[in-house]
Amino acid sequence: MPEKRERFRQTLDAHHQWPCPYIYKFIMPSENLHLFAEIFHDSPFEKRQSKSGKYTSVTMVSTMCSADEVMAVYEKAASVPGLMSL
Repeated sequence: MPEKRERFRQTLDAHHQWPCPYIYKFIMPSENLHLFAEIFHDSPFEKRQSKSGKYTSVTMVSTMCSADEVMAVYEKAASVPGLMSL
């Protein structure tokens, strides 16, 4: 897993000049959206519910200063059950 994390860091650094806006996209069961909102209560995000209402997609744009900050957000988001990062 450390190799995968390091490759992701290198990819982020190769494609972004820090600081810069970074777009996060997630899909989660709608019933867990409140957990996401609790974790990221200071970050504005847009949400859109699926036609059936079972899932919600979330787009969040944040100014990040490093690849490590980006990865920390993904790690926090991963604590939401059923969340998928796009």
